Amino acid sequence: MEALIAFALLALVGLGVYVALGSAIAESHAARQRQTAENLMQEGLEAVRQIRDVDFAALTTGTHGLALTGAQWGFSGSSDVSGAFTRTVTVESTVAGIADVSVRVAWSPVPGRFSSVDVATRFTQWRTDPPTSSGCYDSFSGGDWTSPVTLGTGDLGPGNQGTDVIVRYPYAFVSGVAASSAKPDLFVWDVSNPASPSLITSLDIGADGINTLSLSGDTLYAASSNDGKELIVFDVTAPTTPAVLANLNLSGDADALTVIARDEMVVVGRKDGTASEVMFYDMATPSMPSAVASFDVTGDVNDFAADARYVYAVTSNEAQDVLVFDAQDPIEPALASAYNLPDGTNDLSVAYSPPGILFIGNAGNELVAVDASNPLALVETSSVNVGGVVHDIACLTGSVVFTGTNNSTEEFAAFDISDLESIGEFSSLNFPQVATGVDIHGGLVYVAVRSNDALRIIGPGP
Repeated sequence: MEALIAFALLALVGLGVYVALGSAIAESHAARQRQTAENLMQEGLEAVRQIRDVDFAALTTGTHGLALTGAQWGFSGSSDVSGAFTRTVTVESTVAGIADVSVRVAWSPVPGRFSSVDVATRFTQWRTDPPTSSGCYDSFSGGDWTSPVTLGTGDLGPGNQGTDVIVRYPYAFVSGVAASSAKPDLFVWDVSNPASPSLITSLDIGADGINTLSLSGDTLYAASSNDGKELIVFDVTAPTTPAVLANLNLSGDADALTVIARDEMVVVGRKDGTASEVMFYDMATPSMPSAVASFDVTGDVNDFAADARYVYAVTSNEAQDVLVFDAQDPIEPALASAYNLPDGTNDLSVAYSPPGILFIGNAGNELVAVDASNPLALVETSSVNVGGVVHDIACLTGSVVFTGTNNSTEEFAAFDISDLESIGEFSSLNFPQVATGVDIHGGLVYVAVRSNDALRIIGPGP
C-alpha cells in the first residue's frame, strides 16, 4: 500500500512538472509569436512611411499588402503573408494631403483562436519638392546607416565627370563636366529601380559643362563655367524632355560656381575677380531672368544654403567664411552680416538644418557645425575631421549628415549629429573617384562622382 501511495504521489508530482513545463513552453512560444507580430507591424509602418516619402499619391485609399522590391516598399494585393502571420495596411483619406493609416498583423496561435496587434498613425504630405535650398530633410525612411550599401550606379560615358545631383523622384538630374565640348552636360536618369538606374536623356550645353544644380518647382537652374551662359535655366515640367528656357551671360569671365533657387528667387555665386561675385535674380518669368541685386565680395563664392528668410554663402575668404544675406524681400536683398570661422581655410559647402544649424565643409578636411539660431550672430558649435575636402553636404535633421569628399578611402560618409557637440562617424564607402554632389530622397542617398560612373545610389544596410 505504501508503495502504491508513493507511486501515486510521484505520478502527481511528475504530472505537475509536465503541466508547468508545458505551460512555460506555451507561454514562451506565445511571447515569441507576439514579438514577431509586433516586429512585422513596425516594419509595415516604416514601409508606409517610405512609400509616403517617395510619392504621397501612392497612399491610395483601401486595404493593402506590402512587397519589398530592392530597397523600395510598395503596396501589393490586399494583404501579405509571412509564415503564420498576415499583415494588412488600411489607408483612409478624407482630407487632401492627409492619410490615416493602420497596420494590423493577425495570426492563429492555436486552431480556432485568433490574435492580432494593431498600430495607427497619420501621415501628411510634408513636402512636394526636395528642399534643395537647404540641403536638409525633416525625415525620411530609416535604416541602418552604420553599414550603407551601394544599390546601383549610372554611367555617363567616357570623358564625363559628375559634378552634382538633384532628385525629383522618380528622376535624378546629374550634371557633368566633359573632356569635349561636344559631350552632354545634363543627364536625366529614371531611378525608380535603384538597382538599375536608366538614362532617359542628356543635353549638351556647350563648352565647360555644369558645376552645380538647383531645383524650384518645375524649373532647374545650372551654374556653368561657360563664359557665354554662366546661368542656364531649364524647364523640367516633363523631366524626360528638359528644355532650355534661358541662357544668361553674366558680366566678366568669372566662372559661376554655384546657384540656389528658392521660390522665384535665384542667387548665383562666382569665382573671385569679377565686379560682383553674388548676384540675385527675380525668376517670376523663368525665361526672362531679371537681375535685382549684386554684391562684390572678396573670394570665390562656393556654395549656398537658405532658410525661409536668409541666404547663407560660404567663400574662400578666410576672414569672411560665411556671408549672410537678408532676402525677406527677395527684390531688395541685403548683406546682413559676415562670419569668420576659426578654421583658417576655404569653405566649400554648406547645408541649413532647421531650426537653426549650418553644416559647413571646408578645404581643411573638416565638417563644421554652426549655431545659426541667430543668423546675425553665428557661433561655431563643433567640428570633426573627415579626412578630405568636403565638396557637398546633405542631412537628415537631428540625425545624420551625409558628405561627399575627396578622402581617398571614404568619398562618401555618414555622420551622427544627434549630439552636435560630439559629431561622430557612422560609416563610409570607398568610391573610385571624388564625390562631388549629394542629395536625399525616399530613404536613399544619391551621390554624384567625379568619374564617368557618376551616379551612385546608396541605401542603409539590411
